[in-house]
Amino acid sequence: MESIIPWVVMMPLMIAWILVFFINIKTVRRLRKNPITRDELGSHLIWGWYAITISQAVFFSKQWTTTRRNRPNGFMFANKDLVEQHITPFEKILCKLLVSFGLFFLICMFMVIAWDGIEYLMDLVD
Repeated sequence: MESIIPWVVMMPLMIAWILVFFINIKTVRRLRKNPITRDELGSHLIWGWYAITISQAVFFSKQWTTTRRNRPNGFMFANKDLVEQHITPFEKILCKLLVSFGLFFLICMFMVIAWDGIEYLMDLVD
């Protein structure tokens, strides 16, 4: 059973990277060419960051994204209204999958870290 745990944790990460690549190639390039959406995609820190900010804008609620954009570091987040107007339904599904796989990976990672810590503490007690 222990041999399947790394695959369960790593498969969503691999799928998420494939989705980032696809979203970055198709959606982000098209949105950057559009003069209306060019300045509303958030900041570009590293390759693929636009794909992450666009996916977050599609995945999270309007209230959450508005709150994030009103903070001092709000330039890092994409404008939800403009992004949803200019992407296709298929791209919305890909964006939601990207964030879902990313959140699943983070949860699994923290669970594995916690389980490893519990095993370490149990070994100390024995």
